[in-house]
Amino acid sequence: MYQGAGADMGGGIDAPPAGSSCAGHNCTASADIRHSSHSGGITRITHSSHSGHFLLLKYPRAPYKCEGCKELGFGPCYECEHEDCSFYLHEECANAAPSASHSFLECNLKFHSRAPQGGERFCDACGQRVLGFVYQCTQKNPHDYHPSCLKLKRTLTAEDGTTLHLKENPPSKCLYCGSRKTSSGIKGWSYVSSCGQDCYHVACVKDMILENWRNGYLQDGNVNEVNNYRALESSIPNREVALPSGRSSSKTTQIWRKAKTAVMLIISALFGDPTALISLVIQQLLSD
Repeated sequence: MYQGAGADMGGGIDAPPAGSSCAGHNCTASADIRHSSHSGGITRITHSSHSGHFLLLKYPRAPYKCEGCKELGFGPCYECEHEDCSFYLHEECANAAPSASHSFLECNLKFHSRAPQGGERFCDACGQRVLGFVYQCTQKNPHDYHPSCLKLKRTLTAEDGTTLHLKENPPSKCLYCGSRKTSSGIKGWSYVSSCGQDCYHVACVKDMILENWRNGYLQDGNVNEVNNYRALESSIPNREVALPSGRSSSKTTQIWRKAKTAVMLIISALFGDPTALISLVIQQLLSD
C-alpha cells in the first residue's frame, strides 16, 4: 500500500543495494530448483537474483537479511554456496511463484522483484516497508504483500492448547500497541485468540524482533544468550495483561503467561522454526 512521501520510515532492514541483480527493474525473479546428488541430498537451486552461483538450503545460526524482500530472517533459507557472498533468500522468496492468491483477498496477486510504483510502500499484512520482492493486486491503488506474509499460517496452536487465528479484521485493539492500526497507519493483519479478546498485530511482534536485532541482542556471538534472553523478554510488554482491581495475582500470572505464549507463537510463525536463542526464550517464558 502506498503511504506517500511523508510516510513513516520505520520497517525493513535497509534499502536495496544499488548494485544488486534486478535493481531498478521490474523483472520477475525465478528459481530453477535442482537436487544435488553429491552433497548428501541437500536441495540446491539457481536463482535469477544471484545468477552464476548455486544456492543451498541451510539453517544459519544467526539472523540474516533476505536479499529478496530485504526483511530479517531466521531459520531455513537458501544461502549462496560461496560463504564470502553472504547472500540469503527466504524459502518463500526463493520459490515465489509468478502469481498468488489468499483467502483474505478477492483479486489475484502478481509477483514483482520491486514495486513498480514510486514512493514509500508498505506491506498490508505486516505494516513493514516494501523494499524488494512483493506481490501486488491489479487494482488502481494496489495492495502489497511480502512473499513470507502471504504464507503466514491461518491457525497457530501451542502445546498448552493456546490457539490463535489470523484475522484481516480483528474484533479488538492490539494488546501490544492499544490501537486497531499499526504504527505505519495500516490496518494490518492480526493474530486473535479463540475467545476473540486477545489480539496482536503481526506488525507489532515483528517490530519487537527488529528492534532487538538492531540493538545487537540477536547477533550470534555478540552478546551471551542470557543477556539476549533478558533483552527479548523485556521487550514483551506486560501492560497489555494488566487486570482491573480485584483480580487475583494467580489469575494475573496465568494471563501474563498466556500472553507470552501467544507472542512467541507469532514470532515462530513470522520467522520460521525458532533459532537456539528463541527456543531458549520459549522454554524460559513457559517456565516462569
